[in-house]
Amino acid sequence: MSRFSQRTVARLTASAAFVLLSAGFAVTALAAGATPSDPSLFNIEGYAAVAGVTGGGVYSEDDPRYIKVATADEFLNALASISDTDNEPYRVIEITADLDLGYIEAGGDATAAKYPFFTAHNPALTSAVLKKTGVSKINITGFDGLTIYSKNGATIRHAGFNIDDGQNLIIRNLTFDEMWEWDEKTAGDYDENDWDYITIGNSKKSAVGAVWIDHCTFYKAYDGIVDIKRGASNPADNGPDTQAQNGITISWTKILPGSGNPDFMKEQFDALEANRAAYPFYDFLRSFMTEDQIMEVEMPVKKGHLIGSSSKKEKPGFVVTLAHNYYKDLQDRMPRLRTGDVQVYNLVADAADVRETMAWYDKLLADNPDKAAKLGGDPYKLKLYTNGSISTESGAVMVRNSIYKGVQTPLRNNQSKPEDPTYTGAIEAFNTRMELLAGADDDLIPAPQSTITDASGTQWIVWQGDSGVSGTPLGPTEAPPIPFKWNNGEPPVPQNLFDTDKVEAVVTSDAGAGAITLSTAEWLSPINK
Repeated sequence: MSRFSQRTVARLTASAAFVLLSAGFAVTALAAGATPSDPSLFNIEGYAAVAGVTGGGVYSEDDPRYIKVATADEFLNALASISDTDNEPYRVIEITADLDLGYIEAGGDATAAKYPFFTAHNPALTSAVLKKTGVSKINITGFDGLTIYSKNGATIRHAGFNIDDGQNLIIRNLTFDEMWEWDEKTAGDYDENDWDYITIGNSKKSAVGAVWIDHCTFYKAYDGIVDIKRGASNPADNGPDTQAQNGITISWTKILPGSGNPDFMKEQFDALEANRAAYPFYDFLRSFMTEDQIMEVEMPVKKGHLIGSSSKKEKPGFVVTLAHNYYKDLQDRMPRLRTGDVQVYNLVADAADVRETMAWYDKLLADNPDKAAKLGGDPYKLKLYTNGSISTESGAVMVRNSIYKGVQTPLRNNQSKPEDPTYTGAIEAFNTRMELLAGADDDLIPAPQSTITDASGTQWIVWQGDSGVSGTPLGPTEAPPIPFKWNNGEPPVPQNLFDTDKVEAVVTSDAGAGAITLSTAEWLSPINK
């Protein structure tokens, strides 16, 4: 087991008691009458609840509107029914087995001719696996009430989904994996393939909204995990119906480093190692780093959620809830918002391993200044960083009862031009905990409230409270703060707001695909008593 893996296991098994009173908000350990196995704990929340998301509805498994799929062709055929005007479309698609949906492995041009919404994504350039399987882009459009889910947490590989021109969609209990490759073409900038697992609203003309993504697991992707773009911010006047039309919730979801298949990552690096001359960027790194060190630096997830894809061109109608999510070794975008409103609560952003990797990597660069000079973007780029939640361009982000571990800048309010207030967003946090590396990060938490030691013996300094109080280390500090103001009215009240000291135990246990067991009816219903 690598040093990185050992630290990951240690961090996941570590426990620390740290309790402070909530400031300004009433909270409970669990919802009234709920237990971690109570289905009511996992009811729909946030903006998707305001939007009235029901998905395809609740049907028995023998209903003609319910279909089970176990192969790529069965899945694509079920999706094709969405646009079938002659027959009743499937409303519920249950995925019962892992699906390999790469463009080549799923049939290539012949399949694309049969299913026009199935297209080739940007081709793999370095991964032998993805060159063989291909990567597909699957467009889910024209739906009006659809649920795609798995009871067993099935995995979808080698495909990205564009969700557009539709309303009322549920995606639950699915794993997404194997859509990353080493970036030699742009030398570590990861600006070529544009592989996101899910993109909501990737259109300038049509509208999409009322989407609930729940209990999913996403492994490292080349680009973003779930991005929300133009088309998901209608109507233009951000009037009173904005929340009801556009509401999106991502809940009880995990983002994890690397791949669920350890061979997928290792085989890529072994191939680079066997042919270093063909990969100048990798070869340069090997001049002062081992293969295992490069893998450790590359394993974290670079980007989470981009909301608003075009600078200063987006409508303010984005309304997104991120609730009860676990982000392991995610380096940025929790989310990054360009205008609109996002509520974040019960988030566990655990970048502790990334912060420890940064410590030795930064020292290595300091000891090799000639190498470091070539890694700032010209000609190569290999940088570790730990950003948290970011609001820009008059966006509004509120974080409540959350934990940022190893995240040096939990809150940011400007990503481009701090001197220009039009690029600044409003962001604030309440009853939120920050844990940073003792010694190395003392300047970021100058007055820690406590110190904890994890299972591997590493010490962390801790601060918990609100962003608006004197001496807070939460931030933001990039630009002068602007007054907090929601763009689309007051957000929905969280239905389950756990005490911060309970958040990590509950979320790490119950988030992600395969973490809980529900009946068919319970998976299909957004509300369970």
